[in-house]
Amino acid sequence: MHLMIMIGELVFLIIGALFLVRALSPIKRLISELPDGTLKRRWRLLSNLTLFFLLFYFVFGYNLWLLRESITVLSMLGSLMLLLGGIASYVMGQLALQTANDVKDMAILQHESITDALTGLKNRRYFDQRMSEEVALSLRHKLPLSLMLLDVDHFKKINDTYGHQIGDEVLSSLAKLISGMVRDSDIVARYGGEEIAIITPRTSKEEAALLAERLRDLIEKTTVAMVGTTQEVVQVTVSLGICSLSPVITDKDALIEESDQALYLAKKYGRNRVVVSNW
Repeated sequence: MHLMIMIGELVFLIIGALFLVRALSPIKRLISELPDGTLKRRWRLLSNLTLFFLLFYFVFGYNLWLLRESITVLSMLGSLMLLLGGIASYVMGQLALQTANDVKDMAILQHESITDALTGLKNRRYFDQRMSEEVALSLRHKLPLSLMLLDVDHFKKINDTYGHQIGDEVLSSLAKLISGMVRDSDIVARYGGEEIAIITPRTSKEEAALLAERLRDLIEKTTVAMVGTTQEVVQVTVSLGICSLSPVITDKDALIEESDQALYLAKKYGRNRVVVSNW
């Protein structure tokens, strides 16, 4: 009878140890996908503890064999608990890996939902959300806030002359130029068509005008596309309209409307220029 019980306990230990070994696989996969940092170090510590725990299974099984003539209820409960511990570790490892994959998928979906596929800039949906947030924050703390609207001059002519593929290349190049010049705190979004919006928190109208002029000058001097068949260089100019929060401009809609009106004047006055709203 003692021999049968001992064999049963050893079977519990072996099965528990197998589950524990299986638990290491998803944990190692999770560690390989994590960036270097505190979280990765903690999972590595857990992996090492699991290996140490596995050693304990063998020690317990060896002692159980040595004391096979004195099987007790405690040794039976110990074997059962170690079996359940191995199963729990395996389930925890699988859940951790699945959760990490689900979180990654959600992050990708969230990124795609707020990103313009062509330019890689934020899209109109994200712009509207952040615009509301930044206006509310600026009004609450009495901080300056400016908005720039940028439009590519004669963009329809570019599409008609070179084709929409070159037009798309122009927009992509402009997006990279602008993203490389603005600050990390600025929000750049594709506002629609060939228009790009730049929200500049904690920036006065004068500071925004200086940035806009640097952007205009850089874009005018940069080759933004090249026609593949003829190697013809494509260069463009842009017009920019700027407006800032003020005692007159006190909400999101007014800020967008006045920036758009300033952009309209920039194009009306001959394009390739910056116009700042008087309000």
